[in-house]
Amino acid sequence: MKIVIAGCGNVGYYLAKTLCERRHRVSVIDDSMDRCRLIGSSSFGRRIEVTCGDATSEHVLRDAGAAGCDAFIAVTGQDQNNLTACLLAKELLHAGRTITRVNNPGNIRVFQQLGVDSVISSAARIADVIEQELDWTDIDAILTGKTEHTRVRQFLLAPEARAAGKAVSALHLPAGIIIIIVLRADRAIIPNGSTVLAPGDELMVMGEAGNLQKLEPLFYGEVRK
Repeated sequence: MKIVIAGCGNVGYYLAKTLCERRHRVSVIDDSMDRCRLIGSSSFGRRIEVTCGDATSEHVLRDAGAAGCDAFIAVTGQDQNNLTACLLAKELLHAGRTITRVNNPGNIRVFQQLGVDSVISSAARIADVIEQELDWTDIDAILTGKTEHTRVRQFLLAPEARAAGKAVSALHLPAGIIIIIVLRADRAIIPNGSTVLAPGDELMVMGEAGNLQKLEPLFYGEVRK
């Protein structure tokens, strides 16, 4: 897969190294010449493309190969820059998936509602989530071809969400909605009615597209006006 990473700090360096070891094609972007030189001179530097520039610039993203890439990951030190870079990559450059790490957990719900595909607080899990989510995308594509209505969607449970701290049986989900799996830290949980959901849980949910959209206030929390 072609993967572009915005940010070459500790997290970006770790991701670039890990993804290279998994034989992905990796490009990195950073506005620090020192960090670009550091990663370029690393043991895996010859296997990646390095672009020195501002990841919130469409021109820089294009130079780094973000147009049509399989996954775009933003892990700069600034949540606002991560959001801007992800939205540019998704809306203008048609990146397959957009993934970001948030420094402020309060931004999780906003990022999700604005269209970032995956918002993750644990840097160690990003490399695994990239591959997991592309697999879920394939499943959703199969469902799209076989049925007009059934879809698979991911939700990241916000701290203020109504579902946080409640058992699945207490959620009164719409008919036909199934929580397939709950990803929590390094665990994968097959939920039942007694499974209690916790903030930060990643939920893979299947059901009719219209009903999935109705779940947003339950899992993300109400939008404050």
